[in-house]
Amino acid sequence: MTFKRPSQTAPRAMWQIILSEDDTRLCQDIPDADCQVVKGNRSKLILAQVASALSELMTNAKTVLPWLFQALGAPVWLIGWLVPIRESGSMLPQIMLGAYVRRMPYRKSAWLWGAGLQALCLVLMAVVAMLSSGWVAGCLLLGLLTVMSVSRGLCSIAAKDVLGKTVPKRERGKVTGLGASWAGGIGLVFGLVLSRLNDIPVWGYATILLLAAGVWGLGMLCYWAIVEEPGATSGGVNGWRQAWSSLKLVQEDANFARFLVVRTLLLSTALVTPYYVLLAQAEDSRMQVLGGLVIAQGLAQFVSSWVWGRLADYSSKRVMQWAATLASILGLVVWLHLSLWSGSTFSGYFAIVVFILSVAHAGVRVGRKTYLVDLAGGNRRTDYVAVSNTLMGILLLLVGALSMLLALFSNFVVILVFSLLGLVGVWLAQRLPDVQNL
Repeated sequence: MTFKRPSQTAPRAMWQIILSEDDTRLCQDIPDADCQVVKGNRSKLILAQVASALSELMTNAKTVLPWLFQALGAPVWLIGWLVPIRESGSMLPQIMLGAYVRRMPYRKSAWLWGAGLQALCLVLMAVVAMLSSGWVAGCLLLGLLTVMSVSRGLCSIAAKDVLGKTVPKRERGKVTGLGASWAGGIGLVFGLVLSRLNDIPVWGYATILLLAAGVWGLGMLCYWAIVEEPGATSGGVNGWRQAWSSLKLVQEDANFARFLVVRTLLLSTALVTPYYVLLAQAEDSRMQVLGGLVIAQGLAQFVSSWVWGRLADYSSKRVMQWAATLASILGLVVWLHLSLWSGSTFSGYFAIVVFILSVAHAGVRVGRKTYLVDLAGGNRRTDYVAVSNTLMGILLLLVGALSMLLALFSNFVVILVFSLLGLVGVWLAQRLPDVQNL
């Protein structure tokens, strides 16, 4: 498969993609009545995604929140639940939420509710950080994080459906990738500020949480301005009945079932990140290290997500494979260097590792999101997204429990096993069809 080389500079090309709203695009997979309102929606979608991705970067459960928990004196075992709750909490309820979202002719309202709840939770987190400490603060923050995760799931269902309704095939990857890229670029400023500090007082963490809530508010304004045609509301009856009915999609669609297996194996690119962060923290726990990791994440998003997005519009399956291969090779190299050969690190070693891993994870995310939206054409898109994310939430808890058991041996064992699981996912993905060509 060949890809055309862009003839413009990257920043100029990115802005033209955001601002270009010509009517020469193919309206594949979008009813004629919807095509008339595609114009103007793309820039609003991208700006809303920039806001949501930036807010998530500022309150990252893999980097920023662990430092906050330590500052509040929360027990280590509570810190270990941050990532599982953050990820699975947004997926588990989606099979139920999807049935209710289907009853909404305008799906963007579901996204606005989810975004508003996340902003409110961040404000309450700031209050908790200022007024409590220890295990009480840790439990309250985990509770609010759970609500945030469920709200994030609501946004996830609605966002994919709105994207599929308002933006045609071969354009959706650009929207998803550019939003993440610009958020990563802005996040660099946040990381640079952290890297200049020796330490942050509790009120500093509270300020970060409040700023992130404000960013969500800006995203809500952009999303509210999106012009959306009313969608189908069939199936929006009993939530549990619709949930069990939706599960039949796994049996009815063989390609969807294969995609779920591949996505399960590629969860390793997300779950392995905290173990690299733990290794970095064991080496040096100063705030400069956290700043370096945040910069690495932001820079990786900025330089890679928009590229992954453009490639995903040609073959999202290949993007998943290439990105997962990169993450797996990285894990094997780190395991060989630091564990098997007992090598030594240098200043910025783990920032480089997190940068490469974040590039790979961005590719996996953009690839799987684009693949699922294009695979689930028409009015069944909401069901596909809900079933996929709910099953992934269950499997995420199981894989997370596995990682905790492996971590009893060492962090390097987790990295090794997850790298091998990623390679298995790459191999199985070869049997998936290229949905962009269907």
